[in-house]
Amino acid sequence: MKRRIASSRPSAIPAYVAELVGTMLMIFNGLSWVCWNFSPESPIVKLIPNPNVRLCLTALCFAGGGTAIAYSPLGKRSGGHLNPSVTLGFWLMKKISTRDAVAYAFAQVIGAAISAALVLVLWSDFARSVHLGATLLGKGVSPVMGFGIEVGITFLLMLTILISVNSSIMPWTGAIAGALVAFLVSTESPLTGTSLNPARSFAPAALISIWQDQWIYWIAPPLGAALAALLYRQGIIGTGKSYCSKLFHASDIPCHHANCGYCSPTKVDVFRTTRRKL
Repeated sequence: MKRRIASSRPSAIPAYVAELVGTMLMIFNGLSWVCWNFSPESPIVKLIPNPNVRLCLTALCFAGGGTAIAYSPLGKRSGGHLNPSVTLGFWLMKKISTRDAVAYAFAQVIGAAISAALVLVLWSDFARSVHLGATLLGKGVSPVMGFGIEVGITFLLMLTILISVNSSIMPWTGAIAGALVAFLVSTESPLTGTSLNPARSFAPAALISIWQDQWIYWIAPPLGAALAALLYRQGIIGTGKSYCSKLFHASDIPCHHANCGYCSPTKVDVFRTTRRKL
């Protein structure tokens, strides 16, 4: 019986491909806007001389791209994580298998690397003048402060996603998360660059060999997401209910996750009452 149930689930490979392509499109869109909005030679800089206005524009375009992908066929297929930190959070919630989580993280890093390479080739001088959009600590921000900030903002993002996706407002999760990211980028990026995403930080840093303080962006965001998941699991913040790891669970696309609560009500976890251990 178990074999029949397992074989009836759709293959996960299309979801892996969707996660790779979705991450690639999101990072390409975001880094391109950074290049065009902040390169000294860009016509946008001349048209909009106020850097704060350009920062808000970048935030809206970067977050808007991610939101659009979450609701696209790509996001509906994979779940629209587009971020190893988010995948880690859902893995701790036991809503994505270890195999799928590793495949998602690999796809996200590869997708980010491809997009960064395309940005470097297409926007050459623009891209180099802004360090390919690499996340860097702002003036006067110490590594310890930067680490704490990245932990905090990723904690907020992951917790927002968990609260939204496991409630009646699930269809709005992508929009809510996107609005939060836009706010964080527009207000916090002068401090740390608002990474939230190890793949987003690693790709440009690797291509242009900027390694100073990059460890912050590989460790702090996953740690923030993990803390959010652990607190949510225990019902300390939020309901503790867990349905699926997809940001938008579309009824017309079969879900490949074995523990999907939408496919089987018995798979809905209520960590607040059961207090299950990791």
